[in-house]
Amino acid sequence: MEKENASMKDFEKYLDLAGFGPGQVVEATVTGVDPAEGLSVDFGGKQEGRIQPSELVREPSSYKIGEKITAQILKINDEEGYAMLSELRPHRRMAERKVREAKDSGTPVKGYFVQQVSGGYIVKLFNVLDAFLPGSESLLRRDAEIPQGEHDFLIIDYAAGRRGRIVVSRKALVERQIQTFFESHNVGDVVEAKVERVRSSGATLKIGPLTATLPREEVSHDPSVSIHDALKEGETIKVKIVKLDPAQRTIEVSLKALEPDPWQTAAEKYRVGTVVRGVVKNIVPFGVFVNLEPGLDGLIHVSEIFWSSKKVDLKKFFKPGQMVEAEVVEVDPEKRRLALSYKRAQGDPWENVMERYKEGDIVEGTIVKVLPTGLIVEIEDGVTGLVPKSELSWNKVSDPGKLFRERQSLKMKILSIDSQNRRMRLSVKQTTPDPWEKAAESLKEGSVARAIVKAKLNSGYVLQLKDFSVEAFMPSSHAPEEMKEGAEIEVLVLRIIPERRKILVSQKKLEEMKDYEEYKKQMGGSQKTLGDFLKK
Repeated sequence: MEKENASMKDFEKYLDLAGFGPGQVVEATVTGVDPAEGLSVDFGGKQEGRIQPSELVREPSSYKIGEKITAQILKINDEEGYAMLSELRPHRRMAERKVREAKDSGTPVKGYFVQQVSGGYIVKLFNVLDAFLPGSESLLRRDAEIPQGEHDFLIIDYAAGRRGRIVVSRKALVERQIQTFFESHNVGDVVEAKVERVRSSGATLKIGPLTATLPREEVSHDPSVSIHDALKEGETIKVKIVKLDPAQRTIEVSLKALEPDPWQTAAEKYRVGTVVRGVVKNIVPFGVFVNLEPGLDGLIHVSEIFWSSKKVDLKKFFKPGQMVEAEVVEVDPEKRRLALSYKRAQGDPWENVMERYKEGDIVEGTIVKVLPTGLIVEIEDGVTGLVPKSELSWNKVSDPGKLFRERQSLKMKILSIDSQNRRMRLSVKQTTPDPWEKAAESLKEGSVARAIVKAKLNSGYVLQLKDFSVEAFMPSSHAPEEMKEGAEIEVLVLRIIPERRKILVSQKKLEEMKDYEEYKKQMGGSQKTLGDFLKK
């Protein structure tokens, strides 16, 4: 029984082998590769299959042992024990069928450029069919190099037969793709794009056959992000369409539109009156920009930096990268503005001024303004006081500008503090003892003192007594000659009026007294007294 079954299987196998004949399409396995002779294949028959290079779809060397291919039997030589097959012919028929279907359905087909000819290019489809690509449909310049690799083409004309022809187009395919894109996409859609070029002003991207622009300001909500760090040429990224113009065939896309916009939550996150921390980003003449988070900056206006209105170089107080605290003053998400106050975060210096300063304290300050009525002096940021003209010096001051200058440092005594009205009264002269007390004790009528001419008046001269730092007046009639400011002289004290802080002196009387003393020495005495000279 087993022998009968074995005989039946051999007979069926023989019938299968006997069924192979010319024209039949079979599946073959590559058993040998010869670049010059072609392929040896096993197609399931008792003969060895051979396929010459001219009947192959590809170069012989590109095939691998064991690779499966579809081939058509051309003839069988039983005497020699081989069969000739063709891979090209069934493949061509299949390709022609696909071309017909592609023409009817408008489906693109793949192919590669073979060569440039008169009026266009020869393109190979499915590795077996030659097609003509007119130059006007190629999207190539005449002097352009022939593109390498596979490309998509649209069949625009096809005629079957030996003299049939295939005409393809890249232009028609691109036009259709462009039309399809604009018909199927809207502003707000997210698409993939390939980065083509990156420049400081923006980037050029490819979305299929279309060119899109990505402006610099659409890269990130954080303007400090470099476009060259965010994008690399050749990479594929996702972007959101922000502008679409089918008529002009222009597309503008955005990267930052895919990120959360920090301004959408700014009003809730940064409430007015709260103190926030940020990093100094930029310093400009009108204030300081502070970065609170990526894409969200606040401005500390110059008026919100110091409690005083002094003009200062902000770069001396702030540096880029410095961490600062500021109070939120205003938030306007629509205008994308956030106003901050540095001085409010530091606190109002007048709120606890009475804890830091007491009446009678000696303090240091800087003159911020010289007035005809006195000085405005800053003791600390936001705390200023007035030094009245009467408190500038123990001597009479007619023009404060001649004695003091802005930005000059001073020591002063606090006379009074009014924190409610933000006022402080100060004195420069009371930081030193009253020189009139020493002068009243040391000088008497008839005393001789050294003095410096300070000023010439119509009625006489204002002098500064050197050893006492007080002023004296000398009438013009008591000056023997015209004197210049700054001249140092000796004078005789004629009269002292302490309650009026006045001293009357004379240079002329002093000279007369000296002359008399000399005369008395020569004459051997006299009855005149010093009082006699003072009465004249």
